[in-house]
Amino acid sequence: MHNRQEWAEGSGLAVALLALLVTYGLFLVHPWPHTPLNQFLAMFGRNNAAVWPAQIVWYAVALAVVGLALRAGRRSSQLACLLAAAVFAWIGIAYFVWLNPGMNLSWAWAAVFSLQAALLLVAGVARSDLVFRPRRDPSSVLGAVFISYALIVYPVIGLLGGHALRTVPAFGLAPCATVTFFFGLLLWARPPAPKYLLLMPLAWALVAAPPDLARGVAADYGMLVVAVITAALIIWRDRTATRQTVTAGLLLALMIGWSGHDNVVIGLALVLVGATLAQAIRGRSLPPQPPQLPPLPREKLEVG
Repeated sequence: MHNRQEWAEGSGLAVALLALLVTYGLFLVHPWPHTPLNQFLAMFGRNNAAVWPAQIVWYAVALAVVGLALRAGRRSSQLACLLAAAVFAWIGIAYFVWLNPGMNLSWAWAAVFSLQAALLLVAGVARSDLVFRPRRDPSSVLGAVFISYALIVYPVIGLLGGHALRTVPAFGLAPCATVTFFFGLLLWARPPAPKYLLLMPLAWALVAAPPDLARGVAADYGMLVVAVITAALIIWRDRTATRQTVTAGLLLALMIGWSGHDNVVIGLALVLVGATLAQAIRGRSLPPQPPQLPPLPREKLEVG
């Protein structure tokens, strides 16, 4: 019976994996329309020059967030969320509004990253939905690996590819490295992790991955893997009811199937953010249920 339930709960995630293989298999045959790699890197060269030395500031912020998360306290978690919210707000304003206003749906992505900043303040500062508590378990280990990938491996891949340091997308300026860092950070959260914080970064990863992979940004293969693993792991680890787990897996499959389509993925993510946030608020407002007492043995009932 227990094995049958696990198979049922895993069916949604199996569909999501199938959607991932089919969708990105098709992208290998028919690459997503994209700008050439040299133009893409030249854009980051201009952006890096325009914001220098903000890169140093944001890397210091990232290290502060990691240090605060490792302290595993409510107050330190609040400060970490406050700093992470500042990073997302900066990306929304600086990257999409100031530096790249002509990007497709730049206004929408500015709103998405600003909304993520607001959700972080709600989850980590106003409420206690997001409390960092790294443990010695696979989720926390993966979180540390993903954070290291975003801060260290991501720019190193660009340098090994022969790109100049000034053109390499980096944390605090590049949305891809920033959301990769956040996925790792979310795996350090005390279960259950607030799913409404997962959806906006997931939307960006699924929209940015197809054109970035087509133009040859090798580091973004890692971003896609990190995004899907984090979403699947949180769905599976924090499952409560079979129907909810299957539904979450199918919705993940739907988002994967629409990879690259900005308006559809953003719309799905916004609807799911509203639903999961309302569910989190309602769950906290319900009064605690009294514990269920085990039934008395039959012989004791007969004696009484």
